[in-house]
Amino acid sequence: MLDIKLHIEMKIIFTLLLLIFSQLLMAEITVKVDRDPVVVDESFHLIFESDQKVDAKPDFSSLTNSFTVLDTRHRSNTQITNGKISYTQMWIVTLIANKTGTLGIPSIRFDKELTRPLSINVLAGSPTTKGSSTDNIFLDVEVNTKSPYVQEQLVYTVRLYRAIVTNNASLSEPEVTGGQAVINKLGEDSSFETQRNGKRYVVIERQYVIFPQSSGPMTIQPIVFQGQTGGTGGFFSFDRFNQPTSVVRRSKPVEINVKPIPDSFTGDTWLPANQLTIEEQWSVDPSKLEQGEATTRTLTLKANGLAASHLPEIKSHLPDTLKQYPDQPEFDESNNADGYIGVRRDKMAIIPTEGGDFTLPAIKIPWWNTETDKMEVADLPERNIHIESSTAPVPVDNVIKQQGTLDQATATESENNEQNNLAPMVLTKEEPIWRWVSLFLLVLWLLTVILFWKSKRSNSVTDTKAEENISDRKNLKKIQQACKNNEPKLTQQALLDWAKGHWTDKNINNLNTLKEYSDEGFMVKLDELNNCLYGSSATEWDGTSFLKSFESQSFDNKQSVVVKGKLEPLYKT
Repeated sequence: MLDIKLHIEMKIIFTLLLLIFSQLLMAEITVKVDRDPVVVDESFHLIFESDQKVDAKPDFSSLTNSFTVLDTRHRSNTQITNGKISYTQMWIVTLIANKTGTLGIPSIRFDKELTRPLSINVLAGSPTTKGSSTDNIFLDVEVNTKSPYVQEQLVYTVRLYRAIVTNNASLSEPEVTGGQAVINKLGEDSSFETQRNGKRYVVIERQYVIFPQSSGPMTIQPIVFQGQTGGTGGFFSFDRFNQPTSVVRRSKPVEINVKPIPDSFTGDTWLPANQLTIEEQWSVDPSKLEQGEATTRTLTLKANGLAASHLPEIKSHLPDTLKQYPDQPEFDESNNADGYIGVRRDKMAIIPTEGGDFTLPAIKIPWWNTETDKMEVADLPERNIHIESSTAPVPVDNVIKQQGTLDQATATESENNEQNNLAPMVLTKEEPIWRWVSLFLLVLWLLTVILFWKSKRSNSVTDTKAEENISDRKNLKKIQQACKNNEPKLTQQALLDWAKGHWTDKNINNLNTLKEYSDEGFMVKLDELNNCLYGSSATEWDGTSFLKSFESQSFDNKQSVVVKGKLEPLYKT
């Protein structure tokens, strides 16, 4: 009994000693900054150091609340001096403060070890270090107008000036606050050299087009440049005093005031552009058509200052005797220094079913000239055409002659009957009875056919609805799968297939027609998909965000509403 008690006491003592020894061996991690205070937008190093081996992978994400994390590096070093081994492990985090003042650096967890928190003082930079031509690196931005109309193209130009060589350089993308906007990159970057105050700069110029989607004040946030200067950059360079220095520069924010649609605009679709034209082409001259002969009419709408996906459908109302069969619209897009040039082509096959003279009505498309600041109308004037009949009509003289011959033959037959004592036919009394019996049987047969047809139709409608529900679910699954795989083309096709089955409107043949059933949030998503499919430059598309917006819609309750004086659905067609 005494031995058992002694054994237990020894085990407890051994466990306590093991805990104390492990605490003594636990790595102590120190933390410091390479300088304090620092200047906003200038990088500094946050250094974590331990004299013991640490296998943990620290998480520095908590630093992003007040700082921008530019780089993280991990180093380890083992030294043997007079037979004594020393081990050092170091984590170097390169940071940039996002604001001025006293900023807190939170504790960072290394496995079971938690570092102590720090604070650092951040000062505002001097005016000569931000956007000045005396600086080695600075940004300059400009817009072609600070008071665009809603949905009007705004050209935003960014220029990066560098008098020294930089490495690992990058520019952020423009963002707006205070409203919604569609932003697309315009063309490729250009490069040139210039001099300012006797200093030579290499300039990188980048342009964007911004389409504001709501009126009112809006801010284009600063563009951020990040790069490195100095340092040998060699792989085997361990000189702590010859490391590259991280540099951050920010442009000035740009304040714009977006104007609403003017009351003087009376068109159905708001089209702000520098220039807008409409023209037509025919595969066969309509003045040379014959009855039953087909021709293809191509209506082309071209706009300077609008993306192709923003242009509405060109509708033409032809006489009923000119049957038209529309094809899928074609979109084309190019750009120049003034922005987008959007082109839309609507093709339709036309077959005249009768001969004669017909009038093709004029096509008028109101638009807003942003240069003259007034409404204009692009139009195709009406035109008169003559369609030749495929078979020549019978002359009037022949018709009269044939009618006279028929009357003469009838009179001759009557005379022959009188000469041969042939009495005219007289109905007997029994004939009306058989007539009514026959009529009753005919009505009974018709009722039977109608009842049978209704029964078949009811079953057919039930089967059709079941098939439509199955087809609807299949198309929804296709939309979900295409969005999850970030495949914009498959998403477009699946969305159109679903829409044609979901609504009775069979004229849904492009994404713009879906805007009549959508709210403004989903309209923006449709524009983003259109820009990805038909834009002049490749743009990334977020299928997950598109699917989330699509699933939040209540399409069955949507109606197309146009209210005078208010912003109607985006790019309504």
